[in-house]
Amino acid sequence: MKKLLILPLFMFLLASSCSTDEQSEEFDSNLVGNWSGTYSGDDRGIWTVTVSDTGRVTGTATSAFTSDSQNINGQVSSSGSLSATLGNTEDREFVGQLGQNNQASGTWVDNGRDQNGSWTGQKN
Repeated sequence: MKKLLILPLFMFLLASSCSTDEQSEEFDSNLVGNWSGTYSGDDRGIWTVTVSDTGRVTGTATSAFTSDSQNINGQVSSSGSLSATLGNTEDREFVGQLGQNNQASGTWVDNGRDQNGSWTGQKN
């Protein structure tokens, strides 16, 4: 009877330790901080984001034409690959690469307005 109780406990502990190891993968601290730059194409303006120590990205993009600002929300991987949305809709994307040399570049798309372009920037 004791063996039957110990086996499930052992399996639980084993599973818990494996998932903890996977979750504790370290994020590249060189990417953490404030980044900013410009975007151009069918619209142009400035953008700023903050990368947290978990890779969470939050910020804004502000149009030079309309002065409207859109939230940037997304995630950056440990390798610097950025995937984010603009505003509160999934049809606006802000994607690219944050580099180890503190440089950043990528593309933006607003499918609802049939607009797109590119962006560049650097870590502040």
